[in-house]
Amino acid sequence: MSASLSGLAARISEIRDSPRHSALVRITHWINTASFLGLLVSGFAILLAHPRFYWGETGSLATPSVLNLPLPYMKGGPSGWGRNLHFLAAWVCVLNGLLYVVSGVLTRHFRRNLLPAKADLTWDSMRRVVWNHLRLIRPDAETSRAYNPLQRLTYLAVVFALLPFMMWTGFAMSPTIVSVFPGVVTLLGGQETARTLHFFAADLLVLFLVVHLAMVWLAGFRARAGAMIVSPRGASAEPTGVLLTRRGLVTTGLGTAAGATGLAVAATLADRYGLIPPDHGGIYGVGKTLTYAAQRLLTPDHAMAREFSRSDISKVFPVNGFPPVDETFERLRAGGFADWRLVIDGLVSRPARFSLDELRRFPASTQITHQACEEGWSFIAEWTGVALSYLLNLVGVRPQARYVFFLSFGPKQKWGSLDMPDAWHPQTLIAYGMNGEPLPAPNGAPLRVRVPRQLGFKSIKYLTRITVTDTPKGFGKGWGSSSPEHGYAWYGGI
Repeated sequence: MSASLSGLAARISEIRDSPRHSALVRITHWINTASFLGLLVSGFAILLAHPRFYWGETGSLATPSVLNLPLPYMKGGPSGWGRNLHFLAAWVCVLNGLLYVVSGVLTRHFRRNLLPAKADLTWDSMRRVVWNHLRLIRPDAETSRAYNPLQRLTYLAVVFALLPFMMWTGFAMSPTIVSVFPGVVTLLGGQETARTLHFFAADLLVLFLVVHLAMVWLAGFRARAGAMIVSPRGASAEPTGVLLTRRGLVTTGLGTAAGATGLAVAATLADRYGLIPPDHGGIYGVGKTLTYAAQRLLTPDHAMAREFSRSDISKVFPVNGFPPVDETFERLRAGGFADWRLVIDGLVSRPARFSLDELRRFPASTQITHQACEEGWSFIAEWTGVALSYLLNLVGVRPQARYVFFLSFGPKQKWGSLDMPDAWHPQTLIAYGMNGEPLPAPNGAPLRVRVPRQLGFKSIKYLTRITVTDTPKGFGKGWGSSSPEHGYAWYGGI
């Protein structure tokens, strides 16, 4: 019995002597833990679609790589839900991190608890700390009450260097963001370099997590974990519940009603100004909406995707998917698509049907742009065609139009849509040529969409019809594209 009481007393003393943290630090810590696990799981799911890494602007299975991971190559695989979860977790991590950093600066948390004293930064002090870590010496009761200088410097490096670098390399893989800030990718040396550096930085974060957990274990796991759960030393022993007086109840009710009304008004305004994507529902809808709205608000509609020189054109042009297994398509293909017509209808004043020859007689646009697949591979090619904006002006788009839908051959072919800002963008192309030749069948003949400010899956191939509409309803499940029906997002700007 006495031994049990002694153990309990030691446990109470251990908890009492362990470091304490403010409520905000503890809450943001566990939110960050959950978001980091979400990023880790989703990042691995994305990785399975293409576990190879390259240096420079482009790379694919047929080009040299700098790193091949011994993982199963699962084409498509879980990368759809992986990307959706990744962006949702990223938003939670970023917003939570901003709250933590701002509060840490205002409350001097970083200065008091994380910034080492000058005396702790001497060579002898740092060497002793490192040596103790290497020997896995458990800190004594006195030194366990505060973080040592090495831990403090590591935490500061993660918060103010590694995590911002992760954001930088992530932004560098976004075609839309790069169209506004091309320096985010050119300073790194290319889009594939950004992807490779993003992976290495993620590895460092995982290493930090492993070392962090090891140090927590060495310092006393229950005490350290308890310090991130219970209230700080010296906090009031009074119950934490709120006594709901009549005035308090009324005030709380009015505050809740005002908050709910504000959210409803914000949602209505967001929908009116086109800041909500068609696939905003479901568990990942918040992340999709934040991503789409942020890019719409922060990126100008006229920002141009990077264009390259002929010497930058890739030697390899990967193909994702095969030509339609369709009798009509094969017949038209055998005849050089002479009998094929592109139909443009919907909310237009002058519905039209254009032959391939007629499209080629319109003013031609040529661009040498980068195309990245959501799986991770990419290439640069020259595309020739007619600007979608030119066709929309020919048919006369009505003012209430909000989306332009693209339909292709075959019942199982992909279909998709663009909002009007991307549809009117001067680089959005209806392409009939590639690298100075007629568009090859595997790359989308007779016609494909090219949207250089979004990922490759938005560039619908084997085009047969363009429909202008004010709503995504009536097309599939109403999510704006066949991509969300297969686990991906409608918006492909990041």
